[in-house]
Amino acid sequence: PSWMPLLGHIMVSRSKQFDEGDGGGSDRGAAEDGFRFATNYSSEEVFCDAARRRQFFNDFLRWEGRFLQTGVGISDSGLTFDGAHILSDGRLETRSHSNPSKEALHLALLALAASQDGLPGALLRDVGGAEEALRQLRQKAAALERYRKERPELGGFMPWFDAPSYGQPVEPEVAVRYNGMLAWSLYFVARSLSEIGETDLAERFGLHLQSMREAAVRLSYKGSGKVAARFSVAPRGGGTASKSEQSCEDPFAGELFCMFLDLLGDWSVFGDAATEEKEAMWDDPDRCKWLGWSALEVTLEGSTHLIGAMPRSTFSVHEEWKHLLLPYDEVPAARRAQCAAERLRSWWARAEGLPGLLGDCHVASADGGTRTCHVASFGIPGAVSLRLDQARQDHVAGCGAFGLLLADPATGAAWLHETLCAHSGMQTKWGMAESCAADRSEICPLLTWDAKATTSLAVLGGLGSQMRRFLERDDLLKRFSSILNRLYGTRAGGDESHSLPGELLGFAPPASVGTQTWSPGATASACEEASVDLECAKAARELALPWCDAPRILAARRWFDCHESEPGAPYCTGMDSFYEEWGIYKEPYSDWYTPSTRSVGHYAAASEKDRLALYESVVSCFKLGVPLVLLARQPERYRLFFDLDVYGGCEDAPNFDKVIRFAWEDEEQVLARSIVSSVWDLYPEFRGGLGLEVAVFSSNGLCSRKKRFKASYHLVFPDIIVDRPEKCTQASGKCGQRPAARHIAVRNHVVVSESDDDATYLNDWTEILDEFPLWHEPGPDAATGLRLPFTDKPREGRPKLPLGRWRFSSATSSDVRLGDISANVTGELTPWSEAGLHPDALSELKCPDCWTDTDCI
Repeated sequence: PSWMPLLGHIMVSRSKQFDEGDGGGSDRGAAEDGFRFATNYSSEEVFCDAARRRQFFNDFLRWEGRFLQTGVGISDSGLTFDGAHILSDGRLETRSHSNPSKEALHLALLALAASQDGLPGALLRDVGGAEEALRQLRQKAAALERYRKERPELGGFMPWFDAPSYGQPVEPEVAVRYNGMLAWSLYFVARSLSEIGETDLAERFGLHLQSMREAAVRLSYKGSGKVAARFSVAPRGGGTASKSEQSCEDPFAGELFCMFLDLLGDWSVFGDAATEEKEAMWDDPDRCKWLGWSALEVTLEGSTHLIGAMPRSTFSVHEEWKHLLLPYDEVPAARRAQCAAERLRSWWARAEGLPGLLGDCHVASADGGTRTCHVASFGIPGAVSLRLDQARQDHVAGCGAFGLLLADPATGAAWLHETLCAHSGMQTKWGMAESCAADRSEICPLLTWDAKATTSLAVLGGLGSQMRRFLERDDLLKRFSSILNRLYGTRAGGDESHSLPGELLGFAPPASVGTQTWSPGATASACEEASVDLECAKAARELALPWCDAPRILAARRWFDCHESEPGAPYCTGMDSFYEEWGIYKEPYSDWYTPSTRSVGHYAAASEKDRLALYESVVSCFKLGVPLVLLARQPERYRLFFDLDVYGGCEDAPNFDKVIRFAWEDEEQVLARSIVSSVWDLYPEFRGGLGLEVAVFSSNGLCSRKKRFKASYHLVFPDIIVDRPEKCTQASGKCGQRPAARHIAVRNHVVVSESDDDATYLNDWTEILDEFPLWHEPGPDAATGLRLPFTDKPREGRPKLPLGRWRFSSATSSDVRLGDISANVTGELTPWSEAGLHPDALSELKCPDCWTDTDCI
């Protein structure tokens, strides 16, 4: 095409991926004396108000980022310290030992800060942002390279080590459970860095991961399904490992390592028997003994509830590490087990009046000095393997809420806030302290990765969503899901057609969230309502959903019940189309969450709090596998967007989805760059400086109408504000003269600039840049708009997902919000160069419904 030679000067930076918001928050966290920011919020506020909760998370992360500094949580070598004591004079005394689990947390947080905008960016915003994250990653890569060179016999595996001496082992044995965490973090880092163009750095981490993959089976697998919990290798022992008698069969961090062994380990030494050996690992009777259900009575505010959960070792939150790193919540059977644990943990803590949740942690020494002691026996009596007299509840862990933050961010935020405010010493200049006495009398003056980084990672939602995408891309997701269904479905038992004790109950917030906002009685009475909603969702989508999903399904449906509005509101569910022999039949779309009081659903968010609550329900329903159908209507002004449709082969044709590689998955980004080149004609000021940012959403799959593969993309330009074109309001098409709307003019300019002739064929430019979603329908019953991210079309099964954000320049998510065109833009129209508009772009400024030859705008 004629435009191809012009693209050489356009540089594209795949600089950021999306997160679930834009950060927001206050600047209070940046002030050196503002580290006690939690007093600016209440537990009830962060529980109820999504906007304030996001501000709270933003402030929390900004202070936690102070721990991610050399001399605090990181040694000069780039490897992590275990932590640091806070001395009585306010100075820090670092703990020079560490292990690979701390490295895993550091790597995960750095990769998020380097690759995502929004909340992840808050972590290092005050100390250099994404560039600082990349600097630390480069230092880490060099440290790991040195470690592998000096200790080749360990294959990249790490024991407890001395951080300043670049990983010098401080004990001979290697614990595999810590290395499973490291391996999965390396997997995440390598793929995240590749996506943002840091391919050389990604390759360096990939080499360490490859070393671990090649050595894992040889060093840890004992045969017959048994995996050693620890091993040791003599430096000159020829690589032969001495493996512990104790095996790695627990369903916590041990399971995380075994998942690495199964999915990424090199089993070639077993030849044809490799599959049999891997299956034996999951059939191990010692592993299966952990899988089952029990129930505990919890008496709360005068009523007793039976709450079921899977047995735990101590019921400490540290047993939930695997949920931080892998997409366990994507598998209903595993999600059920996770929610059950957090439900029991939160109800029991509220019943006991605790200012936080229990977790394996350090506590202050008995003599009141700066020394600390580690306690591994904090647990819930009656739900653990500990005797009643052994299970301690006299301290709450700073990280106690991280599992609940993953399962339910609102309730988790309330518990986190409660712990931060339990004692003035829980908030320091380097973020959250280790733990607090249950009577609020003292804190543990210690900073550790286990307490701080786990909580930060949970506030960011963990790695699950991104890891799901990576596992799917590497063709590992099906195996991962089948293992979890086998363990937590088949092996654990529990018929999913019936609810477990207390499964329909929501999570309990701390006692400071008053009974007018949350009460056990109201929660229990909502169970029947939630069960009806769950059954409706299952029937409508023909899916098997666990009963633990009912509270989230209920919350989504209640939002739509409470926010019905008049036609013309910012959101609508649109029309449902049916293709019959005689043509297209349309009727108002209805689903399990839509009220039946109106013929067409129209909805409005009265405040930013309501809008964020909608966004949370949209994301939540997508994660549960029941994406909503919801359109955003155009206000008078909004961010420029294009709707791209590129059709591939028919359903039964070979390589029918090959078109997706042309449309987007090419390194040169030719399609996107050609569109940007045309947009620059009209907005030349974005050629230099920071360039022009483009947010990209995709919805790829089989088109039910054309029976062809369809690569569909929404391109949003956050820097450019346009006004909307409107369809005719009269059937005659004589709608009066109005100034040309810039949106359709810019679209037409791109079409005519890219087209070489007037030929009409599959995937010509008029078809690729679909104009119909651009036209606003002003009628009272209009139900058109642009899909919100994470929502779907009726019965399509291809939800709209964020791909990332690219910045184009000539010099060399926020998710739902950025894709929500109904969110009014208050600024002026972006100045443009009308002289740059292609003459033919003005000749087609005609409403698609206009019946005359007269331009209607």
